[in-house]
Amino acid sequence: MSQKVSIRPIQTDEIDQLIKISKQCFHQTFDPWRALEDVNTYIQRAYTREKLLSELKTTTSKMFFAFVDNQIVGYLKVNWDSSQTENNWPEAFEIQRIYVLKQFQGLHVGSALMHKAISMAKEEHFHRVWLGVWEHNDKAQKFYHYFGFKIEDEHTFMMGDTAQRDLMMVKDI
Repeated sequence: MSQKVSIRPIQTDEIDQLIKISKQCFHQTFDPWRALEDVNTYIQRAYTREKLLSELKTTTSKMFFAFVDNQIVGYLKVNWDSSQTENNWPEAFEIQRIYVLKQFQGLHVGSALMHKAISMAKEEHFHRVWLGVWEHNDKAQKFYHYFGFKIEDEHTFMMGDTAQRDLMMVKDI
C-alpha cells in the first residue's frame, strides 16, 4: 500500500522538529551498528540548535521535510558550491542527508526525497550529484545503486571520535 508523500522546505521556526527527526533518524540508522557513545557524540556535535539554524540559513544549502498524513517522516539536506562537505567535485551537487524514519521505510518516502534532490540539481543546472554512505550500510547502498549512483571514491567520516570509511557515490544527470 502506497501513501501520498509530500515534501516541502524546512522553515527556521521548525527547528525543534528538525532537531527531533535528525536525532531519531540517526539513532535508528546507526545504534544497531556503532558504539552508542560515538553516535551520541556525533549527534551532540552535528544536531545542535545553533548548527542546524545556521545550515537552514545558508544560501547554498536547502533542507526539506517529507510528510505522510501530515506527519514528518523524513528529511533531506542538499548542498552545492562552498557548502559541500568535500571538494572532490566542486561543480557537483551534494546530497548530504537523506533519512526516513524506520517505520516509514518501504512507503517510497526515500524515493520521493531522492527525486526531489535530483530534480533540484537539474533545475540548478548541475550535471553531477554525489553523496557519502557508510561502507557497511548495505541497505542504503542498494537504494543509491537503484537510482544509478556508482562508487567513485571514499573518505573518512568521523562518527563521534571514531573514524569510519564512507563510500562516495556519484551519479551523472
